Amino acid sequence: MSAEAKLQHAAIADRLIVHLYTLCWDEADMLGFFFRHYDPFVERYVIYDDGSTDGSREILHAHPKVELRDFPRTDPDSFVLSHRAMQNEAWKESRHRADWIVVTAIDEHLHVPGRAMADYLAEEADRGVTLIPALGFDLNHIEMPDDAGLLVERVTRGRPRLAFNKLSIFKPEALRETGFGPGRHAATPEGDLVLPPHDTLQLWHYKHLGFERNATREAIQAERLGQTDRAEGFGQHYLWGSDRLRIFWDEMERESIDLAAADAGSLAIRPLWWEEQGMRRANSAPLPRLVPASPRAVPTVSVLIKSYQHAPYVRQTIESLLAQSFQDFEIVVTDDGSTDGTAEILRGITDPRIRLECRRENQGISAAMNATVARARGRYLAILNSDDWALPGRLRRQVGFLDAHPDVAAVFGMPRAVDENGLPTQAYNDFTVPLRFTDFSRRTWLRYLFFQGNTLCAPTAMIRREAYEAAGPYDPRLTNLQDFDMWIRMLMAGQNIHVLPDSLTAFRIRDGMANASAPNPEARLRSTFEHSMVLRRFKEMGEVLFSELFDPEEITDLKEPLPLRFAELASKIDRPEFRSFALHTLYEEACTPKQLTELREWGSRIDALGVRGVEECENRLRTAVTEREALAADRDRNVATLRHKEEMLAQEHRTLAERDTQIAELRKSLIERIDAIDILELNLAYGMASQKIAMTALHDELDNIKIQLTAATESLNWMRSRLTWRMTVPFRQVTKHMRLIRQRMNERRL
Repeated sequence: MSAEAKLQHAAIADRLIVHLYTLCWDEADMLGFFFRHYDPFVERYVIYDDGSTDGSREILHAHPKVELRDFPRTDPDSFVLSHRAMQNEAWKESRHRADWIVVTAIDEHLHVPGRAMADYLAEEADRGVTLIPALGFDLNHIEMPDDAGLLVERVTRGRPRLAFNKLSIFKPEALRETGFGPGRHAATPEGDLVLPPHDTLQLWHYKHLGFERNATREAIQAERLGQTDRAEGFGQHYLWGSDRLRIFWDEMERESIDLAAADAGSLAIRPLWWEEQGMRRANSAPLPRLVPASPRAVPTVSVLIKSYQHAPYVRQTIESLLAQSFQDFEIVVTDDGSTDGTAEILRGITDPRIRLECRRENQGISAAMNATVARARGRYLAILNSDDWALPGRLRRQVGFLDAHPDVAAVFGMPRAVDENGLPTQAYNDFTVPLRFTDFSRRTWLRYLFFQGNTLCAPTAMIRREAYEAAGPYDPRLTNLQDFDMWIRMLMAGQNIHVLPDSLTAFRIRDGMANASAPNPEARLRSTFEHSMVLRRFKEMGEVLFSELFDPEEITDLKEPLPLRFAELASKIDRPEFRSFALHTLYEEACTPKQLTELREWGSRIDALGVRGVEECENRLRTAVTEREALAADRDRNVATLRHKEEMLAQEHRTLAERDTQIAELRKSLIERIDAIDILELNLAYGMASQKIAMTALHDELDNIKIQLTAATESLNWMRSRLTWRMTVPFRQVTKHMRLIRQRMNERRL
């Protein structure tokens, strides 16, 4: 690499924006090593502190690149699950703000031995790599080193550890989710996943620096585990205690080697989880040398951009090109009469390599492409839509391929379908179909294009200028399938096409099916018609090419003119575009009695205009109307029956309601009578009890009287028996007589 190219490569590496996310807890003695290691290539640190009390927060506050945050315990019963949630979510804020994301720990130092990380990341970006797992190693030292230098240079003894084979670096726009497991020891990422050609990134874990230091930290961290952590077995090594930790240390020291002097990459413990998931690796072929930009010279690449009504997106399109590592290009833009400010945005981007032409009126996609191609000066022409953007390394990889394969006229790649927010989504078409071809021969391509249709994504294409010259301009009559038509003409002109498995362009799938290629009703109608017209291109080929493409058994009569042979092939495909092409071609070519007879037969059999389909629809409609009318009549009868039943039910409900009322009244009356009977029974019982008591009292009183009478009788008898009683009888009689006289006198006075 020339000195000038090295300077350009260094400038590209310097422009890489790397954001790092990590957690800190009492790491004051490690932060110096951490920052000296990562500062050369990290632009921004987002560090969550989990209650440090050893001065770590003050160190973090003082660092100009650090954004310090408090660690959120999203799960109050689990430190481990809260940590995982942070690692899986926090980095998403860096989408469209950073080229690479690093998710790591303060004691994890990521590096590629012998290489600057900025250069390494720039090269992997150019290869199309989107995620970089690291090979894990556990480093150890008898004591904590003094705070100076780089740990990867001072402490190099360690051993490989499966648990530290971690996903550590990735592209934020390429991944939908990281899918980290507890401790980040495994991951199930989702998105556009491309690994480096070789695993060279290493993670050196510096937790075991000084036994006493480590044992003290482990004991404190054990207290920080939540109930869920303990129940699920998370962070169990924190619970080991000093004795078991000593055994682990002794084993670690016995097995450790000098990793700086060994081929550490070959020592990594398998299986590697990313290989088990079957992720694709980037091409390991050498990348082409970087050529510095020179606006005055004829560029290697002309990037062709036709723009129309893409004001929200066009700046990102241009900036994605200016950020490419391969800088020997011009950007040829034709704005096709935009009225939404697209042209003003383009005029405001100041780079001498942008060659802009703005049209007053919209003339259509094909006309705009022809104008753009006509102004291009490069020997390679790269297509890019103004609502898409070029992924890192696109130009460098395609230039390298075309330089290495002079027999290939056009090289395509894969689009990364993205939504309005730039995140991976589903495309309308399956552009991976060519990757399943057995070869990329002209026979394979033209047969597929004839029988199936287009499967090439234009905004991923880089095409040699001579391929355009051989094929001619885009057909201005075509709006949806102008690219399909162009690829057929290039292949028929003898040009070869290749498809790379790499994602080269972010292909935006806009909301509301706003893409020109979206399968909305208007586009489907137009595409069907245009497809029938594009098929006519095949009639222009010669006999030699036809015999190369099709086998004799595929044609009934090889003596027929070539257009009629294509008509026969198309007549066997039950799709409207093929039926239309077949019948129109036979109509245009028929001249012999046999061909005219065949035309009459085809005209009654092949539904070129969809008449049979319309009739079938009409018949189905009439049948549906009849069935609906019958159903309506049945419905009306059923409704009448239901209404009659409803009336009867309503009458029954009313009768039942009246009966319910009567029953309720009878029940009320019965309850009242039962209550009265209960009262009478109570009264009767009370009266009987009272009478019984009174009778008992009378009997008692009678008994007393009897007793008194008996006593009085006995007393009288006794008194009579006495002499005194007998002598006083006359006196008592006189006294009694006098009492009677006084009583009568008193009564007279009254």
